[in-house]
Amino acid sequence: MSNTWKVYFDYRKGSGRRLRSAYSDTQTVELGPWLDDEKNKQSIYDQRLFYVIKPNAEQVVKFGIAGTRGKDGAWGRLHQYINEYGYTSDLNRCLGVQLLYLAGNQYSKTVDLTSSLVFKKELACKRYFRSDEVNAHLLGRGFERINLDRIKELFDIIEDTSNKGFEEIETQRRTSERLQQQDLNKTDKIEYIISHNTEGGKSRKLTRYLCHWNRPFILTEEKLKKKKAGGGFETETKKTTKDYTTYQMYKEIISFAGGSDAINVYKAKYPKAKFRD
Repeated sequence: MSNTWKVYFDYRKGSGRRLRSAYSDTQTVELGPWLDDEKNKQSIYDQRLFYVIKPNAEQVVKFGIAGTRGKDGAWGRLHQYINEYGYTSDLNRCLGVQLLYLAGNQYSKTVDLTSSLVFKKELACKRYFRSDEVNAHLLGRGFERINLDRIKELFDIIEDTSNKGFEEIETQRRTSERLQQQDLNKTDKIEYIISHNTEGGKSRKLTRYLCHWNRPFILTEEKLKKKKAGGGFETETKKTTKDYTTYQMYKEIISFAGGSDAINVYKAKYPKAKFRD
């Protein structure tokens, strides 16, 4: 079973391998006849796919996932657009829908949908276009429909190998800032414990405690401007904030000044809580 990301169609390549920078309907294929081809139907059998299509009657593109349950699910999901938009004809060019992009990998029942590459691609696109700064999705039509003039940004995200949204990158960056300021001095101490998190089920992860310190970390918040063609996000500094908290394990807490007293007080307040230290 292969987990390799395979591109079945990309309108930008046409008959060659060179990517085209601008949208051109002469490089697309009509989805209906493409799906009717038995060879194409067999090639996408039991696949999870990420697709980009454009209805002939609209100046919008739509992206989404097909094949969430494997078997012929991908073909069935895409064929729903044929039921909705039909086939184009010489008498009515507004009918039909164009295929712009189709890619994915083999379906595996051992891989949850939310862990799959196609899901991460779709989620990254939705997060980007729904952000207040970008604000590119069509109101009332869902985050998976965008104006045609934003198509380059869509493909920048599709081809970004990180599969991470701005929120994830921002969290990692701020965590990195915090770690750079982690060196303690003689006056640093934990003042009290705010809360804790102990995962349930069969998890063996240790309890994490949210600790309040006497000295804050100075963190910068970035404002998303746009997606960069080479991957990542173009940002600008929005503001700086002070954060007095960190998550720590029990064995770390008792090694810090004030930690032993703070953890003892916290556990005394919640005698029936579940801790895994």
